[in-house]
Amino acid sequence: MRRFLLAALFAACTPLAGDAGNMPGPALPSRSGDIAGKTLYLTDSFNGAGLIPIDPLSLGDLTAKPLLSIQRAGANNNFASASADGSAVAVMTYGYGQPASATELDISIYDGRTGALRARFSPEVPVIVDGLSADGSRIYARLWPPAALTAERMILDTATGKVVAREPQFSPSGDQVASVKDDPGRRLFTLVAAQNRSGPGPLELGAWDLRTGVQLWHTAIPDLVGGQWSTGRIVAGSPVRAHVAPGLALSPDARFLAIVGAADCCAPVGRVGRLWLVETAGGQVLSARSYKKESSFFERIFAPSVAEAKTPDEADDVSVAFSPDGATLYSWAQRERIDANGDATHEYLGMSSIALGDASVLGSDIKMEPYWYENKISWVRAAPDGSALYALIQRSEGSGSPGYVLRRLDPGTLRVLAERRFDTYRQAFSLRSP
Repeated sequence: MRRFLLAALFAACTPLAGDAGNMPGPALPSRSGDIAGKTLYLTDSFNGAGLIPIDPLSLGDLTAKPLLSIQRAGANNNFASASADGSAVAVMTYGYGQPASATELDISIYDGRTGALRARFSPEVPVIVDGLSADGSRIYARLWPPAALTAERMILDTATGKVVAREPQFSPSGDQVASVKDDPGRRLFTLVAAQNRSGPGPLELGAWDLRTGVQLWHTAIPDLVGGQWSTGRIVAGSPVRAHVAPGLALSPDARFLAIVGAADCCAPVGRVGRLWLVETAGGQVLSARSYKKESSFFERIFAPSVAEAKTPDEADDVSVAFSPDGATLYSWAQRERIDANGDATHEYLGMSSIALGDASVLGSDIKMEPYWYENKISWVRAAPDGSALYALIQRSEGSGSPGYVLRRLDPGTLRVLAERRFDTYRQAFSLRSP
């Protein structure tokens, strides 16, 4: 899975942004793997088997012993999820038939520190699991088959699998372009676009109470555009749709939403990006800011290019994440296009780190390496104490060194501090330190 701001606002937003200019730099993590009580784990299995703790500096394995004593599963009917505090890991194995039976879903709950099995059960009704509560005591799910985030939702106890709460279905008016959830507060924030458009148009931001399905507020975001529509093109017998999705992120304290516009968002070399900050209590737009990174001679010479990929639709997607202290915003974007032969092209538009206090660009990864524009960002995760940013990147054939690269980045400049290569994809979990 965008952008925002205003100078006057940040005097009132000290708990979110702080005084970045006077903040001491984060301490380096220890070689034990512990960062603020958590350790980064990686696995190449869908079900979390083979979870190995990673050295936060060198990115090497800290041990050869996996956390969970389970067999690897390559099938995509397996899924693992961890609680935000790293205390619990849930492993789901789906075997639903037609019709689905609740007994065809196996859920196992493991201790995030020791790997010990806490509970194993099938739910009372067929569901698809979205994730765990922050403390690992609840499972958030929707009724099977999979549906929108606004479909009826179930909350299950992780000790027994029993349904402890049901939340009603509701239907926002329009296409949901980007969404983010406040799970502890049970709120959903969504950027909504009018349906049946012929191109990107104005977006409205809305908030819903997940417990009741009641809309809490809605507000128009000035100058922000996006949406999805039919291009009118038919390629290989199939219609081609397109969408533009700005970035949307919730601050660590759940008090603010950040929105980043899709145009010139993430590598604003000589160009202007746009970002907005909205308070979550009532939807007030606190600021709308522009940011810009001046280009160097080198950056002006080497322009972005495109690489081949495969995708069903054309898209401009922006992803946004806050730093743990809420003072910095990370934004990255990727673009897909389909040519007349039905072949897709992928273009990575870069990543930027933006200081929310003054909307200054702290760093960018644009042109940091050959064929950077062919990179595909799989995931980005900040160290719990903000000392580093970790990213898994898929490098293209054109780069000469295809495969996946795990990188430790400077949280400000985005400079690569360490990297490790893998032949296949790796999933990341931040779990309680042993």
